[in-house]
Amino acid sequence: MSLTQLKNEAADLPSKEQRELIAYLIALQTARDEEFKTKLAGKIENSDPAHWVTLDDAQKRYAE
Repeated sequence: MSLTQLKNEAADLPSKEQRELIAYLIALQTARDEEFKTKLAGKIENSDPAHWVTLDDAQKRYAE
């Protein structure tokens, strides 16, 4: 199966299953890439509200 086919299949999944797929892919990348893991942990641990993004802003940003 090609990447294009995978993307098309993912686009057709219900939202809950898309979120599960996203979590799975992030878990894979985190397990394989120590630099990514460190960067992601830093973002998660950042408690400065100036660095926060609202859900609406995130959806707009990543919808493109």
